[in-house]
Amino acid sequence: MNAPNGVARILLIADDPDGGLLYRDALAAGGYQVVQAESFLEAFDSSMIDPDVIVLCELAMFAYPAQNAQVLRIPTAMTPAALVVEVHRRLALRAALHATIAQAA
Repeated sequence: MNAPNGVARILLIADDPDGGLLYRDALAAGGYQVVQAESFLEAFDSSMIDPDVIVLCELAMFAYPAQNAQVLRIPTAMTPAALVVEVHRRLALRAALHATIAQAA
């Protein structure tokens, strides 16, 4: 995790702010620091420069140079609770990978 306090930072990009609200609230309730942007351009101007996970709500996948964050596209039928579980799973897998690499070094 990038944050000094150990809280994972999530950048939620949703063209429709109301459409992303349930997901944003669920992630925040799950203990994540969440910033919501309405577009890719707004995401670059957001206060969250280096998020741990980028969540896309009804948008196509994207990547940019030097991107370190995982990108998760919310499937149509995914509930907010299922999104929190998936984000947690991905962050836990990444933490386990980094710990394994550190032990091997």
